Amino acid sequence: MTILVGRDAETAQLGVSLSKLVSGRGGIAWIEGEPGIGKSAMADELTRAAARAGCQVLRGSGDELMRSFPLRMIADAFDVSARSADTARAEIARLLRGELVDGVAFDPVLAAGERVLDLVDRATARQPVLLVLEDLHWADEPSLLLCHRMARAVDQIPLLMVFTSRPPAARTTVARLRALLRERPGVHLDLGPLSPAATLALATGLVEGAPGPRLVEELDRAGGNPLYLREMLEAMLRDGALERTGDVYELRVDADTVPPSLLAAIGRRLDALSEPTVVVLRLAALLRREFDLAHWAEVSGRPVTELAAATQEAITAGVLADTGERLTFRHDVLRQALADQLPEAVRAGLHRHAARMLADADAGLDEVSPHLAATAGPLDAWALTWLAGLPECRLQAAAEVSADLLARATAQSGLPEPVYEALLARYALTLFWLGRDERACEVAVEVLRRTTDQEFETRLRILAVRAAGRSRRFTDALQLAEPSSPDLPLRWQARLRSWRALILLSLGRFDEGSAQAHQALAESESCADPLGVSYAHNALAFVAAEPDQLHHIDAALASLDQDVESADLKQLLTANRLFCVLLNGPREEYDKALTLALRCAETAGSMRAGVVFAEAAYASYMCGRWDDAVAYADRPDQELLTNPTIAYVHAVVALVAMHRDDRATAEARLNTGGFLVPADRDRWISASGPVAEALAMLAELRGDPAGSLAVWARYLELPPGTARSSRCVEAAELVRVALAQGDLATAYAALAPVTADPDPSPLRALVIRCCQAMVARDPAELIEVAADYGRWDWPRYRARALEEAAVLLAARGDLDDARAVFADALNAWLDLGAAWDARRVEARLRPSGVRRGPRTVRRRATHGWEALTPSERHVARLVAKGLSNPDIAAELFVSRNTVQTHVSRVLSKLQMRSRIELVQQADTIEQVES
Repeated sequence: MTILVGRDAETAQLGVSLSKLVSGRGGIAWIEGEPGIGKSAMADELTRAAARAGCQVLRGSGDELMRSFPLRMIADAFDVSARSADTARAEIARLLRGELVDGVAFDPVLAAGERVLDLVDRATARQPVLLVLEDLHWADEPSLLLCHRMARAVDQIPLLMVFTSRPPAARTTVARLRALLRERPGVHLDLGPLSPAATLALATGLVEGAPGPRLVEELDRAGGNPLYLREMLEAMLRDGALERTGDVYELRVDADTVPPSLLAAIGRRLDALSEPTVVVLRLAALLRREFDLAHWAEVSGRPVTELAAATQEAITAGVLADTGERLTFRHDVLRQALADQLPEAVRAGLHRHAARMLADADAGLDEVSPHLAATAGPLDAWALTWLAGLPECRLQAAAEVSADLLARATAQSGLPEPVYEALLARYALTLFWLGRDERACEVAVEVLRRTTDQEFETRLRILAVRAAGRSRRFTDALQLAEPSSPDLPLRWQARLRSWRALILLSLGRFDEGSAQAHQALAESESCADPLGVSYAHNALAFVAAEPDQLHHIDAALASLDQDVESADLKQLLTANRLFCVLLNGPREEYDKALTLALRCAETAGSMRAGVVFAEAAYASYMCGRWDDAVAYADRPDQELLTNPTIAYVHAVVALVAMHRDDRATAEARLNTGGFLVPADRDRWISASGPVAEALAMLAELRGDPAGSLAVWARYLELPPGTARSSRCVEAAELVRVALAQGDLATAYAALAPVTADPDPSPLRALVIRCCQAMVARDPAELIEVAADYGRWDWPRYRARALEEAAVLLAARGDLDDARAVFADALNAWLDLGAAWDARRVEARLRPSGVRRGPRTVRRRATHGWEALTPSERHVARLVAKGLSNPDIAAELFVSRNTVQTHVSRVLSKLQMRSRIELVQQADTIEQVES
């Protein structure tokens, strides 16, 4: 057992965190220090104490050789294995191997991550959980991102997350995780060298006697590093360099040189092993710190029975440890020392050999590719064939690694044409999955130039069209959308035609796009192609009148199959359906659509999941659920937010911040999104309604009404169709700002496009009435419009209409009516938490003598049971009954993330520190409810 000395203060801090965990309160602990300083020893001590206290202990570590493989660290910690008796863990393992689960998983890594979070929720509902994750400096990126999400929930579940790391390196994700210590309950331990007294105590414990003066002087060279100290002493004991007199151990005068460094001391330990054992251990060192015995046998060419003796010798010598199903090096320094004993050329050759042996044994991409990545130069012929033959879903499970290997493979010359085409196509596909659209399009076009297989060519052509479209290179996309041959099978002609229709619509060629979409639907139906039918309905949803859009989206969803391409389209359609229902249906239908979209994003996992959360964020902003909007906007991984498709969520957060009078946050998020860059500003205004609204509002906040009007006036330049109709609310803002500046021509101009649709959605019908009432300066109609906005549950637009009505009444001298409407407007803004808007409406009415009175503002409870919404009360009751977040989500038919948001708000309003307190007060809660 590891001897832990000189860390009493640090151990006490971790003990406090453990005591809180046992009482139901989670937290974070960060242990940092150089190799060998005692990070793992402290983690060992904590895990033993947690197990004694009845906590479930989970433990994993980063691995230098596995950094490129998604969720490897998390999978190890949760004992995820295809052989697991737990179906949830076996399902996660299948996803990480790239296998489809329930026929759906466009991005298996995201799907697996959501299932891990489900495991955490269920585990913490049963008992407190200690999760120890070591060597974060070597962790894979998706594991770090998932840790970030788990860490943000420790204030509401009994989960203590303990991270160990070397001093921080330049990894953004590690730094973000470390920064959470500032906003979540936790401790930060920066382990320095042991004091001289602690060094002496450790040495005494290791040799079971008191060190003599010469030995103490020699041990000072360890610099207070416990591992170095241990290796020095054990080397001295093995070499007979110590002599004992009574209870005192002293360094012999004639002793050989003591190891001058930690690596030298490790070398002495390895020198004590037999040569055959060292030979096979060097091969094991090429695998990873924790490795499978069967894989060791494969790469060494020795049967497991022959490795048994070497294993036992290495365990006895303290080089290996047995963790159950796998073996592990006791410290990564040991593994590194063994690997470094091999000349570089020999090491590269052994990596090639290991890769082939593992591939022949049908090992996964995560086991084979680290060895290929460790070599330079051309890949061997078997490796090229192996890459070309892997199922696409396997490549997708480790897209970054796959892209790197495929880049190397396609750079080689002299490849057989069929193999080269297959590798190029797979390279284009992985680049598309990764969102590297420019390069994906280039590679796909190269395939188009070479292949003679029409169907294969059309599939890559569609990929190139989509990649160019996502890059907003619509002219290039339109050229690519032309079929290569008139003899192309009708099924593929129709699929390609659907994407051509979408590109035409993006170019503002509305009639041509509509005709192409209708023709694509007829062709797909004639050849009974379900995916083609879905593609066509998806395109038609963008040309149909708003009440008909939902029909096309539902028809597209109904036609989808269970393949990967269908899973991707399902995510896109589900996100589009959410916004369509928001604009056209009652709020109850929207809530159902939101639940469906979020659950689909969480369980299926997809790069489109970011689109779903972005749509949910903007929809929540529009209907006045601003806390939800911010929560959904922060849900996608930060790396995804650089994608232009969903970057607008920064503008959503900025809008909420501006309404709440937090200009600093607003400007920071707009800068992060790149919306304030002069060269890109106009493009963003045209492309994104939230960005346009945010930039117009920022100009107004900065005292630049002309600048605000200039942004809103861009609405007049939008092409007819969905692109304009989905942004109809901008017309009302344009009218308002134009009238305020005396620009009647622009105000009247805004009425034309918004009234052009003969079959408007309920929201647009209200916007039209609001615009007409403002132009006619009709406060009575504005009050009626405000009432209808309220009936359709549009609180922000209701507040705006009331404000304009109050200003018009005051201008007429109807001060009594103005005061009454002013009070309603002010309370409407305050109910939303819109402090800036409340100040504005007061400032606009003050010159007329209309001011806030003592009874103007309704007082709302901010804490206690009365402050909870009905949904929050329901969730609180279920938490008090001991249900986990996944169980509550299943009962309420909502997403797990929605439940987590509700729980967080409940705890805040009830001023509780963990859900355990809710469980403890279950009887009180029932009494309050009854």
